[in-house]
This record gives sequence, structure tokens and C-alpha cells, in this order.
Amino acid sequence: MANLKRTHHQLAKAEKKLRKYSRSQKQFQVQFVRKQRKNGKFKTTARIRRGEKSSRYTGHGLIHRAVNLKTRFTGDKPSITKSLDSLKPKTFRGKVLKRSAQLINRIAHTAWHTAEGSALGAETIALKTGNAVQRDVRYKLKQKYRQEAVDDMHRGTIATLVIAKDAVTGTRRHFKQKKQFKLEKARYRLQKAEYKLFKGEQYQPKLAKSRKELKAEKRKFRERKKSFKRFKKIQVSDSFTVAVAAHRFQRRKKQYKTDAKRIKTVSRKLKREKKFQKKTLRKQWRIADLSRPAPLVLKPANYTGKRLAASGWQKAVHADENNDFLSAVESVKRHGVDQAVEKMKPYHRKERNQKKKEKLEQKKSDQHRRLQKREDKLKSKGEQVKRRKKPKKQPKNSFGDRLKNALRQAFQFIKNIYNKEARAVLLACLVPILIIALVLAFILMIFSGILSGSGFVLGTYASQDYDLSEAEKYYTKLAYDMNEKILKVSSDTDWKNGLAAFGANKRNLKDDPDNWYWGRSSVYDWDPVYDFDVYKLWSFLCAYYYDFDADDNGDIKYWSYGSDTENLLTEIFNAEYAFVYWYDNKSRWEELSNYNYWGGGNAETGTYYRAEENAFIYSGRPYKYRFKPIAYTSELSQYFDSEGYVCINADYRVLNPHDDYALTGFMIMDHRYYSGTSAPFYYIDNDTQTFFFMKGDTRYDRSFWGWNGNDAWFLVSPTDTNIWNDTINDACMYGYYEKYYWKTECNLYYNVKQKKTFDQVIEDKLKSQSHKEERLEYYKLLAGQESGSETLYGNHQTLRNMLSGDTIRNYSVKQAFGYDMWEWNKTNHGLYQGIKYYCNTGAKLYAPFDCKIKDVDTANQKITLRKDDVQYWYDGSGGTKRDTEVTIANAVLLNGYSEGDTIHEGEMFAQTTNTNVNFHIEIDTDGYGWDYIDPRLVLY
Repeated sequence: MANLKRTHHQLAKAEKKLRKYSRSQKQFQVQFVRKQRKNGKFKTTARIRRGEKSSRYTGHGLIHRAVNLKTRFTGDKPSITKSLDSLKPKTFRGKVLKRSAQLINRIAHTAWHTAEGSALGAETIALKTGNAVQRDVRYKLKQKYRQEAVDDMHRGTIATLVIAKDAVTGTRRHFKQKKQFKLEKARYRLQKAEYKLFKGEQYQPKLAKSRKELKAEKRKFRERKKSFKRFKKIQVSDSFTVAVAAHRFQRRKKQYKTDAKRIKTVSRKLKREKKFQKKTLRKQWRIADLSRPAPLVLKPANYTGKRLAASGWQKAVHADENNDFLSAVESVKRHGVDQAVEKMKPYHRKERNQKKKEKLEQKKSDQHRRLQKREDKLKSKGEQVKRRKKPKKQPKNSFGDRLKNALRQAFQFIKNIYNKEARAVLLACLVPILIIALVLAFILMIFSGILSGSGFVLGTYASQDYDLSEAEKYYTKLAYDMNEKILKVSSDTDWKNGLAAFGANKRNLKDDPDNWYWGRSSVYDWDPVYDFDVYKLWSFLCAYYYDFDADDNGDIKYWSYGSDTENLLTEIFNAEYAFVYWYDNKSRWEELSNYNYWGGGNAETGTYYRAEENAFIYSGRPYKYRFKPIAYTSELSQYFDSEGYVCINADYRVLNPHDDYALTGFMIMDHRYYSGTSAPFYYIDNDTQTFFFMKGDTRYDRSFWGWNGNDAWFLVSPTDTNIWNDTINDACMYGYYEKYYWKTECNLYYNVKQKKTFDQVIEDKLKSQSHKEERLEYYKLLAGQESGSETLYGNHQTLRNMLSGDTIRNYSVKQAFGYDMWEWNKTNHGLYQGIKYYCNTGAKLYAPFDCKIKDVDTANQKITLRKDDVQYWYDGSGGTKRDTEVTIANAVLLNGYSEGDTIHEGEMFAQTTNTNVNFHIEIDTDGYGWDYIDPRLVLY
């Protein structure tokens, strides 16, 4: 754990250095960020940041520079195309206008991109032609001047100018190369830290888990094999039983082989990933090494040597121009040796290594794709072996099925025509026909589904409202529980328990922080994000549990909430969020300017405390000496051990036995030397090198007290103590003082890291299942993420919107169903099994169905409506008629209405009394008890 924390710290340092050295490759950009606010609405904000330079539109022309300005704007940029796609017209005329506007916008985009590409190409040709002409003119002028330079002065001037130019360019090239070297080195360190983290957090644990899983599968199969062999030895007369047992064993054997291959494929994928990362790291090290520039001080000597060698060789060749041997050597040198030497130069080798690294990355991607495909295939195969259904007899297609197939083929034919070159011309004519055909198909689908009893319509959540609501509660509880721990960390009295709840060791958290830094800080350069979307969660669960291998998908099987759902939700939550912290403790002991004394001074004027005469010396323990005080103060007694002893080290510093014998600020006096300003008990006779003390006018030499070869100088011996005070027998004397104080310098940095977005986690999880493409498309359909589609909200809406307007979604949510969680490190209100919407005071309320006013609580401003046997059309498998109660808070009845009245759907019967209204919906699921559900599921 400590190594991984250190590696995380190294990774953060490497990222910081890479950002530092890659500044020259960055530019100021305007980033548009789209975030959801607390009221549920989205807002786009613009921020100025430093981003990577784009390699597109590189050139010195005015058109190139103007077009390159596009790369300065990133993120969710305002777009006419997005605005048109986000429009959701409900009338036929509005839909036709939307399609027409999209067609005009697409034609305008095509024309603009064509003109832009033509202008860029024309400017590129003009610039390259001008540069070629300029080089040719400059070369001719240079040759002409050199031919006319016949004396030494002109030749010397040319040589001086060439040397000066080479010195400037060489120095500039050196510093550029040095900067590039630092950048490549920073990349290497970052890659090295990532490689270490991969080995510690992914490779080793997952590989160990795969091996353990493979051993478990082998052990399980061996037990089944032994059981089958024992069964074969028993003489069973029933041939059918024997055949069934043999068939079962063969199926289990096939399942074992499939599972073993899948586990081995996972291990092989991990090993290949480690191998590729190791090779890539080695290539990056080579690139960094080849980027290293030679010392600048050696450049003049190297340059001079090369010029002298080149000049000498040229003079030798031109001195005897008729020498065929020299001409042949010159030709070989120019066309062979020089080119070979040029290829061996560091920057050429660096380019080759960069190309190899890119090929390695491509190879890694291809290998990973192949192994993932194999793993998916084995997973699918394993699931098919487990299911092994008996093939059903294919029923004859009914008239409704044949009609639906014909409409589907017609729709595909129209779509193929639309995808051809003529779509821009035919769109205006085909849109009305296409919409009419889709509406007829949709109506027919609903009609046939209701008649057949399946109750399933395309885009419907394949689950009970209760199961969907329980999944929402569990996921929000995960976020709520994590937030409660974070709030503990933010508490100056309970922060240790908060960090301990995240796995920290309390023993390493000794000092209270001076400062708490939450969120974006110098250590964690990001803002904490919570991007939960309940509609995406419901869509994901329905797509995850959907059975694509069923023989007849017309009869949809509903999934139920259970422990497997909780494990799945925990897995995706942990894949998105992680709590990170850095406890930066630089507290230390510092020496006091004035010591605090308890006892001390010379024998004539000092005062001392008594201690037992027996003291002990140790080796191999955290302390060196122990003695037991008789007289003491509370300042010292707080450091007594369980037997009343004081433990000190070899320097006579008091240790704390209650904190693993850590150092304290107290010292036991050494009676030979001054303790700060306090005189010692003994003085030294420099002539005889003996210690003594004075009692009146009499001198007494110190009597030995200690162990063989080791004096206990922290105690006055019993003999000397008795001489000093004859009333004290069989005891020693000691003194102590406070020399150090603990200076705290401690900071706590903490944040929530979003490892992946909610969308990325969902996509990765769906792609890990069989039929991943179908599941992903089904999820996009439910979540309304397909191009041109709208969010369907699960098609469970059965109850009328109780506020004015077409849908409840026109109102902003104040508090959602489930555990209250909107933002990290903010105090929330726990579980809420209803929903609060913002509205105006006095807003009118309408009956959601034909019902009875069951209860009116005037004091608390609550109204309860009830209707028995509400028809929920989409739930045909579990009984569609369920008793339902709707409780409304912050509302009163209108005049003329009272408890017990019967009201009809859409009838205005109450009004709100606050700026928000609360809805609670309970459903009696098949008579097994009342359950709260999320009102957003069933309200229009």
C-alpha cells in the first residue's frame, strides 16, 4: 500500500513536470463546458485554459492562420447543428420544418467546407512555389559572390559570416534540443509511473485472481469427474438415468473447457498488456536518451574539427583533380559513407524509435481487439452452454406479423434510398410519407402487443416500477454513504474516523491538520464531479439484463432487483468514483528558547525528586533505561508505563509508552553537565578527572552507581543521596526539564476523482457482455441517445401530470427520489421516498386519475388520493391492476372539496401553499404490501 501511494505521488510529480515542459506546445483556448445545475437544467459556460496545439492547418499563410483559429475553441461549442437536433417538435408541421432546416444546414456546411479546403490548397501551392523561387535566387546570388571573391579578404569575410551564422543556429538548436530532451524525459518518467501503477493495481491482482479462479474451476471439475466415475461403477438398470448422467457430464466438461479458455484469455490479455507497456517504456527511454544534447562547451571544438577535416579533404581533392583514385574515393564518400553516417546520427535514430513506438502502439491495439473479441466469444459461448434450451417449434406467422414485416422492409427500402446520393433531393418528399408509415407501424405494434398480452412496446423499461426505484435508492445510497464519510473528513473533530472509513491507518494520522483543502488544490488539479442521471441508470439496467438469446423477444422477461443488482451497481459506482487524499504532515520537534525545569541545581542549592534505587538497562528494545520515580509531577506522570516506570533512550530523553515509545519534549537531567541554565549535581576535578559534590565545606567524591562499565548518570547514587539528606535511605535522586516543543505544520488535501464519466462506465460495462453492439444500441434507444430520437422515459407514464402543462418534466426538481445527493461534501437530508418540484405558490393541482380523496391533513398541508385496481398497461406478466395511493404535501383543497369526495382525472381540486410541491406514490404490488416508487416513472 505504501509503495502504491508513493507511486501515485511519483505519477502526480511526473504529470506536473510534463505540464511544465510541454507549455511551449500549448496555447490559450476557450473551452465550453456544459454542466447540470441543482435545479436540473443545463448551462454552458466558457473558460480560458491552456490546451494542446493542433497539428492541423500548420502554415504561414493568412488563410491557414485564420482557419487555425477554430482550434482555439474546444468542448461543447455552440452549434447550429446541435440546436436543430435538440429541437423536439410535436406537431407534423414542426417536424417537417425541422427536417427542412437540417437539410439546408447540411448543404451550407458542405459548401463551406469545400470552399475552405480549396482556399487552403491554393494558398499552400502558392507558398511552396514562392519558397522554391526564393531559394533558387538566394543560391544563385551566393554562388555568384563566391566566384567573384578572388582575394583572401573576400574569402575570409565569407568564412566569418558562415561561422557566425553556424554559431547562432547551432546555439539555438542546442537549447531547443535541450528543451526537447527535458520533455521526453518527463514523458518517460510519467510512463514509468503509469507502468508501476499498472503492475501494482491491475496486473498482479487481476492475474492472481484469474489463477485462483482457474484453480477453483479445475477443482470443481475434478470433483464432478470423480463423482461421475463413482456413478459409473454403480450398476444402474435404468438406461435413461445413465444416459442423462453421461450427457450432463459432457455438458459440464464442455462448460469447464470454455470457462478455462476464457480465464486464460484474460490472463493472456494482461500479460500482453504488460509486455507492450514494457516495450513502449523501453522505446521512450531510448527516445529520451537520443534526445540528450552534447555539452555546449564542446560544440566549438567539435565544429572546428569538422570544418578543418572538411576543408582539408576538399583541398586534397582539388589539388589533384586528375587523380582518378581520389575522385573514386570522393564519390564513394559522398554517396555511401556520408549517407550511412547521416543515418546513424542521434536524431535519425530517434525518429526510427518514434516510428517503432507508434507501430508498437498500433500492434498493441490490434492484439487487444483480437483478445477482447475472443473473450467476448467465449463468454457468449459459455452462456449458451449454460442455457442450452430445447429448440421450440416455429409458429406460423400471423397476419399482423406479416404486415409488420412488410412495413419494416418498406422502411428499410426508404432508408436505403435516403442514404444514397439523391437523399438531399428526395428528403422533402419522403419525410411526410416516412412519418405516416412510422406512426402506422407504431400504432400497429402497440395494438398487437396489447392483444397478445405481452404488454411490451419498443422503448419500454422491462422491469417493475418497484425494482427500478429500489435500484435508484441503492445507487444514491452508495453516493450518500461516500459523501457522509467525506463530511467526516471535513470535520475538525471527526476527520480521523472519516479517513479511517476510507482505509487510512489512524496510527499514521497523529496531528490535526492546520488547513483542510477540499476539491481543486495544488495537489489535485480538478473539480469534484457528480454526474448521476437516473434515466440513464434505468436504461442501462434494462439493456444489461435483456435476454438477446431468447427465442421469441416478443415476450419480454422482466428483470428483478436483488443482490446481483446491488453488486452490479457497486461495481459501476466504484469504476466511476474514487476518494483520494494527501495527508501532508511536516510537524516536528523544535527546541525551546527557555527550558522549563523540575528539580536540578548543584548539591548545595539545588532541589531534586526521589526515585527507587533499582534502575534497569536493556538492549534490543525501543528504550535504553527504565527507573521508577517516587516523587513526580503530572507533567512527567503522563509518560509512565503500566508499571509506573519512566522509559528513556541513551540520550536520557523521555519516551511515550502509549505511542509506540515515541519521543517527547522532556529530558532527564545528566548530573555531569549543565541542563540549559541549570547547574549539575556533580562537578569535575580536572586534575584527577573525578566527579564530586560539596556538603558544607566537605568534598565527597561520587560513589559509583550503575552497571558493569555503564554509569547511571541520570540518577544520584543512594550513598550520595543519603550524604546529601540523611533522612533519605535506599533511594536515588533525579531531576527533569522540558527542552523541546512540538510544532505542527500539517495540511490535508482531499478530493473525489472521477475515473470515468457515468456514460463511459455504462458503455464499458455493456461492451463487456455478450451481444455488446445490440445492448449498446438498445441502451441508446431507451436513453434517447440515438440521432434524431427523443428520450422515451420508459413508457411507464400512466398517471396524469398533477401540475399544469403537458408533462411534469417542464418543472425543475428540488429534491429527487432516493438518498438526497446533489454535490460532494455538501450536507444532505438522507432518504426521501418522493419527489419535490419547484412551482409558484397557489399553483393549481389536477387529479392524476379517477380517485377518492382518502385523507386530508390540514395541519401539515397534506392530501392523500387513492384508487384501487389502477391499470398499468405495461405490466402484463405480474397483474396489471394494482391499488395506488398518491400523497401531496404543501397543498390544500379548493373550496367545495373535502375528505371522502370522488374526483375525476384532470379535475382541478387543490392548490399549492409553497414554492415547491411534494409527491409520494405508493403501489400495492400484487397484494404483498405497499412500496414507494419514483413518481417520475408513472407521471406524464
